[in-house]
Amino acid sequence: MKAKVYLVIVLFSLISCNTQNPIEESLITGSDEHWVYYNSNTTHFTYFKFNKDKLSHRFKRNEKGQLYEYYDEGDVDKRPEKWSASKDSILTWSGIKYDIVSYSNSNFILTFPLTKEPFAGYVYLVKQKDNEITKGSDAIEQKRLKHLKDINR
Repeated sequence: MKAKVYLVIVLFSLISCNTQNPIEESLITGSDEHWVYYNSNTTHFTYFKFNKDKLSHRFKRNEKGQLYEYYDEGDVDKRPEKWSASKDSILTWSGIKYDIVSYSNSNFILTFPLTKEPFAGYVYLVKQKDNEITKGSDAIEQKRLKHLKDINR
């Protein structure tokens, strides 16, 4: 009887350690989707895929609108970056800690500290399908606002 109890405890421990928290589950992209990354200081979009292996991959679009993995920007090497999300709403991504203000399966709002006013910067991640072309920041902003009702938090 004791062996069965220990077995159940060990199995429960293994299962609970391997499950991801809801934030991580929402952040992971499917094979045919990506996150559009933007903030108020950017005039262009960057696209990211977050994988179960806790690596994010950066993408750009070519002239035909197809996504391709993007590795460098002049002298800055952008390899796949590690990420993790804690249950207390902290996203650690590429060595930077972001507070997760709100999230859903289609939107994330992140904030990070700034040394000057307004003392906080915001990053928006909006999920879309790979074949969906982004027309401009207004379209992404409207898509983000449209899906506010989906917010989990």
